[in-house]
Amino acid sequence: MQDSNAHFDTSLEDDDLASSPRNSSEEVVDEFGIRLAMLILCVGLFIAAIWVISRPNFEKCSALQSVMERDACYDQLRNDLLKPPARGADLRY
Repeated sequence: MQDSNAHFDTSLEDDDLASSPRNSSEEVVDEFGIRLAMLILCVGLFIAAIWVISRPNFEKCSALQSVMERDACYDQLRNDLLKPPARGADLRY
């Protein structure tokens, strides 16, 4: 029967890290590509979140105190909702 109290030393010493070879150039390029893709994805999601928040909606329009500002907000909201959807390049009528 095996000893259930076996101790596995998985800690790395500083000497082990210093003696390990440097990543190959392909691994460095792959890591850079992944990090760059993640950065671009995060920036895109941040811009999309700001765009969604800044768009007029019914709650924002109804919270305005001035009647003129409220009407202008509702007009802008109506115009945005009535825009036809964008067509793809392959659609022809």
